[in-house]
Amino acid sequence: MKNLIVWVWLSWIVLAQRLAEKWEQVLMVEKRNHIWWNCFDYYDENGILIHKYWPHIFHTDFEDVWKYLNKFSEFTNFQTQVWCFIDWNLVPIPINLNSIYLLFPLELAKKIENILLKYFDYWSKVSILELKEKAEKENNKELSFISEYILNKVYKNYIIKQWQMKAEDIDPDVFKRVPIIVSRDNRYFPNNKFQWMPKNGYTKMFEKMLVNKNIKILLNTDYKDLINQIEYENLYFTWPIDEFFDFRYWKLDYKKTLYKLETHDKKEFQEKVVISYPNDHEYTRITEFKKFYPNSPTYNIEKTVICKEFPWLWDIEAYPVEIKENLEILEKYKKEAEKLKNVYFLWRLANYKYFDMDKAIKNILDFNL
Repeated sequence: MKNLIVWVWLSWIVLAQRLAEKWEQVLMVEKRNHIWWNCFDYYDENGILIHKYWPHIFHTDFEDVWKYLNKFSEFTNFQTQVWCFIDWNLVPIPINLNSIYLLFPLELAKKIENILLKYFDYWSKVSILELKEKAEKENNKELSFISEYILNKVYKNYIIKQWQMKAEDIDPDVFKRVPIIVSRDNRYFPNNKFQWMPKNGYTKMFEKMLVNKNIKILLNTDYKDLINQIEYENLYFTWPIDEFFDFRYWKLDYKKTLYKLETHDKKEFQEKVVISYPNDHEYTRITEFKKFYPNSPTYNIEKTVICKEFPWLWDIEAYPVEIKENLEILEKYKKEAEKLKNVYFLWRLANYKYFDMDKAIKNILDFNL
């Protein structure tokens, strides 16, 4: 066996497909009973396509990534919107000019819009930290008011719920993931060129990628049970890097989340496909899956499935907690990894870094095989 891949996840599915296309043998080892790990989707008994763990929405500006995926699936156009429950109002998130007019009285909203346009160009993406810095630098009361309001109502309580820490202790890059956008575009990814959903789901797309006689997949298997029983030339590792080294320098922290699926006997549960709850509820967001495919034959049936996300209540390790203590531990593991030959650590858990799907694919397409 030339190539051993631990974990049948996105990066490695792409890698396996590329290696097999070059007539190289690949063995993929997966702990769970299905491929595609946390992005696994399936059709329920009502024909509704369910994302088992949490919603995954494809978006990218990488044309090579888009062309690559189109070899394995048709896509349906879907421009996602995420709305946020703030002060008992539903407003688009990231916060934009439409959000401002839904949150505040007309005259105040106009004043805030004028202030934002005075300091930032239309279509600007402004992090909350950048907004605060500008308010302090300009000594502007209106700018200070809106920055404090957004920080308190959108970020502060959400960070406590989601990350179990104060806003001032979180990595500043986290704030950049959901900036304020000075526009009236309600899309969650307004600047991405390609925003589509796989017509038959992600799992079907990746199953098609893995149809090759040079690829063998072992499900329900821990790589530790066979690592000393097989010969291989290259090991591609996507499992947590600290586990690979048997937690020699301590265990890295990951945000854990409980994903609770509910079926309701109604045509529609909520107004939008994804609604975020930063302040008032135990859960952080609710997704209604059939809204991803409004042209599906099952869209108008009197059944719908939602997913509620409850942070820190289960053992699904979803996102790295990028704080100073963890990053210092990570550096120790990276130094150990550099000593190894023909062992490659890639993607979110192995690199202890957040990646969008398109960047994970781009990572492998650019990888020198």
